[in-house]
Amino acid sequence: MKFNEMTYTRPDFEKSKKNYEELFKNFKDQTLEEQITTINEWNKLSDDFATNATLCSVRHSIDTRDEFYEKENEYFDEVGPLFSNLAVEANKTILSSKHLEDLKKHFGPHYFEILECSLVMKEEAIPFMQKENALVSKYNKLIASAKIDFDGKTNTLAQMGPYTQVADRKTRKEAHEAVTKFFEENEAEFDKIYDDLVKVRNEMAIALGYKNYVDLQYKFLYRTDYNSEDVKRYREYIYKNFTPLAVKLREKQAERIGLKDDFKYYDWGFSFKEGNPNPIGDPEFIVNQAIKMYHELSKETGEFIDVMTGMELMDLVAKPGKQAGGYCTDIANYKVPFIFSNFNGTQGDVEVVTHEAGHAFQVYSSRNMIVPEYRWPTYEACEIHSMSMEFLTWPWMELFFGEAVNRFKYSHLSGAIEFLPYGVTIDEFQHFVYENPEATPEERKKKYHEIEMKYRPNVDYADNEFLKKGTYWFRQGHVFNTPFYYIDYTLAQVCAFQFLIKSLENRDKAFDEYLTLCKAGGSESFFGLMKIGKLENPMVEGTLEKIIPKLEEILDSIKF
Repeated sequence: MKFNEMTYTRPDFEKSKKNYEELFKNFKDQTLEEQITTINEWNKLSDDFATNATLCSVRHSIDTRDEFYEKENEYFDEVGPLFSNLAVEANKTILSSKHLEDLKKHFGPHYFEILECSLVMKEEAIPFMQKENALVSKYNKLIASAKIDFDGKTNTLAQMGPYTQVADRKTRKEAHEAVTKFFEENEAEFDKIYDDLVKVRNEMAIALGYKNYVDLQYKFLYRTDYNSEDVKRYREYIYKNFTPLAVKLREKQAERIGLKDDFKYYDWGFSFKEGNPNPIGDPEFIVNQAIKMYHELSKETGEFIDVMTGMELMDLVAKPGKQAGGYCTDIANYKVPFIFSNFNGTQGDVEVVTHEAGHAFQVYSSRNMIVPEYRWPTYEACEIHSMSMEFLTWPWMELFFGEAVNRFKYSHLSGAIEFLPYGVTIDEFQHFVYENPEATPEERKKKYHEIEMKYRPNVDYADNEFLKKGTYWFRQGHVFNTPFYYIDYTLAQVCAFQFLIKSLENRDKAFDEYLTLCKAGGSESFFGLMKIGKLENPMVEGTLEKIIPKLEEILDSIKF
């Protein structure tokens, strides 16, 4: 069955509630085997709801102007929190089982750690979550609505990407200014949406008995291994180790493109005088090369890519009305992933085919897990699969870039290194925001710029007064959609660097370890999964210091 043939049916919440009540009414008196059956039946009910929610979400994000799916998306904004609360009631009942220790042996202990974390969700949170969902949808629609007149065309934000990377400096500058203009014209709207989001999230945290939203969201993200203090220490490790390296790489870039003493923000996207390493073919070409690559990488990835292409489980190209960004999700009842992106003719198109495919391959590898909660790990562990796949596919990059392959590898690795200070900038900013929920929009922007200059001291916004006052984060959807889901990318990036290093030493062994990690799904916590993948913990002092010399050695070995 192809994606467009999958049937969407609006879930009837009242019916789901009755089914839940019927399933669990005698749970406490059931035998162990009966309770296992009940839990499995509940998981099927959850999968039914999730399948329809995902079909709606994906189809809405492909075309935010589609009136039918816009209405359905509004329905899920309302009913999603109700179902989440129902799930919490089910989880409470499961956790009260007299057979709990035997259930842990059957399902694995981490399942019950996840259930424990879910208990922070209470009925009092429902109205707050409904309002939060509506505001997130409003942000996504605002971003998708961008119509930027440039080069004689009307462009989306994604379609502006190539213009910011061309050799002509004047065009780069004007392209950045055109993008900035969209955000500046809508500044009041972005400020209002975010201010409302911060307030509603803080009010929800207080209603649930928390001092502020930070600890609550850490629970919602199922972070069982570390807390915000651990993250704070980790940010300092990045500042100490990666900020100097990122600054050095930017200085080399400035010298490379002949702008040693005049390197501005609009030059960051242009990496080589010879031009950036863009794909040598169109989207169909990229997909065909990906099919060849994944068949040669392993039997498992070959089977996976055949499913993705055969069932048309990818929507890749930027177009009007399409939601910004890229993501991977899964369609539970069909046991398949779906990849969404905005191809725009840059090297990022190939990075999507590896990054989002890394997510998709992981969830495909763990599609038969015993409980839905094990199909995906927590966010930081999820991103290990995606970012590592980017590096594990390096041997095939010539298929996509031809003679520019080494420029791609250098750009890819240096970009990943430079990302880390930005990633912790976004995280520290969000901690400030939710630890100071009464801060005004102007105070937030001022603080963002201050944090940005700490971690990325060589950012020069030239005469762009709008970006100088601390508004770059408007375009970072995670800040609006999923608070604190950003440090995860930096943690995973450090793990991915380890897979790169291992793959250059022994490619087959590295891929076997990666495959083992993918098959583990979310059956362990982040720290547990790192052990399965034979990875050193980025949060432990000394890990970053060991990795950096090897990364510099790899960069120095790439001749372009």
